[in-house]
Amino acid sequence: MIDVEKKAQLACQLKAEGYNCAQAVFAAFAEDYGIDKATAVRLTAGLGGGVAKMKDVCGAYLGAAMLSGLEEGCVDPGNMEGKEHAYKVAKDLAMRFKEQNGSTICAELRGVKPNPDVKEIIPCSVLVERTARIYAEYLNAKKA
Repeated sequence: MIDVEKKAQLACQLKAEGYNCAQAVFAAFAEDYGIDKATAVRLTAGLGGGVAKMKDVCGAYLGAAMLSGLEEGCVDPGNMEGKEHAYKVAKDLAMRFKEQNGSTICAELRGVKPNPDVKEIIPCSVLVERTARIYAEYLNAKKA
């Protein structure tokens, strides 16, 4: 079983060190997939700030979505069942993220663009922690 607290703390530590939200979440789990930290942070370098600081989809969620691809993705482009399963997992993670935070859009989460479902401005560090927990809980549920 994955230690949810340990993964959440690691993601928060990475964020505090200056990594963007996607880097922090992805790198917290990367070694579990045989990916070293340097590669992990390079892969996700452009996803911070809601993709290249455009305040679009939250980088923390994108980090988790990329991890779900490592966990569930298929390599055969003709495997429609595999593709649909991977989409379902990523969507389920997005729905859990949205349930906790009110949106998956960085601008809305950070208060730049109003959204009545977002009750308060959520610090990036909190989004990173919550997302790492969501992903770790998903892994634990899968392995249970």
